[in-house]
Amino acid sequence: MKLLIRYDYPVKFLPAVKARRWAVEVLRSVKGVSFEKQCELSIVFTGGTSIRKMNWRYRRKDKITDVLAFPLREGKVLRAGSPGAAALGDVVICVPQAFRQAKTAGKTPLEETALLLIHGILHLLGYDHATLPQEKRMFGIQSKILKKIGFN
Repeated sequence: MKLLIRYDYPVKFLPAVKARRWAVEVLRSVKGVSFEKQCELSIVFTGGTSIRKMNWRYRRKDKITDVLAFPLREGKVLRAGSPGAAALGDVVICVPQAFRQAKTAGKTPLEETALLLIHGILHLLGYDHATLPQEKRMFGIQSKILKKIGFN
């Protein structure tokens, strides 16, 4: 997997190696090893002002959010063995929002960030939670992957 990680926020609490391991686990769990090996994606850690601007620009919501996913292949079926690398898109995580949510939920910032990263990558892979059946499916996958990487 080709992974680009950018820190647009001064607190670099998550080592790139851990973010890579989590991303690999999501892709392997959902699509398999051969698919994971041909993927490209980027992860951006940013602050509240930046994500609020993105949320307004792309979703017309004037508020800070925890994670945004920008799929490059929206609506296209991604399969292992397809020629060329599968450029999935970008996951943008708001660090201060992740910290606030972790505190409120009684989690560590790492656990909340893992959840947001998994959630964002699942969106890149075409999962959604607009309906109850979609939510059950997506959140079930999130829970299984969180357990695999060491979080309850």
